[in-house]
Amino acid sequence: MSDVLTYDPRKHVIIFGGKQITGFADDNMITIKPNGDGMQIYSGADGEVGRSLDPNRTFEITIALATSSKSNTYFSNCYNNDRATGKGMQPLIIKDLSGDTMFFAKQAWVANFPESKRGRKIDSQEWTLHTGQIDAPIVGGNN
Repeated sequence: MSDVLTYDPRKHVIIFGGKQITGFADDNMITIKPNGDGMQIYSGADGEVGRSLDPNRTFEITIALATSSKSNTYFSNCYNNDRATGKGMQPLIIKDLSGDTMFFAKQAWVANFPESKRGRKIDSQEWTLHTGQIDAPIVGGNN
């Protein structure tokens, strides 16, 4: 008999520059996307197969926040500070406390302001962060 596994979106923790990010949008709150191609396969005309390792181990992280989230102000300030001083790279931690996902970037930064919409209802804003090279991220399952 298999154990029942539980995913709890409330148990995701994002810490950027020592501050915990809060006020996530209602769905697709975190996207972790590699920029590199991982391992490329090569197959020659004679059938010989090889592979190459892409040295690009940088990532693009998208964090979707509710428009009402105070973390929007924090990301705005981080971006503005980085533009003014060039010293906006900060550590980023993404951890699923109900599972095995663990992502750590020693250097991450806010790429730009998000497209911002305002209307009658609370909507979402997507902040994009870029990272330096990452070693051994884990996108895992749940307990």
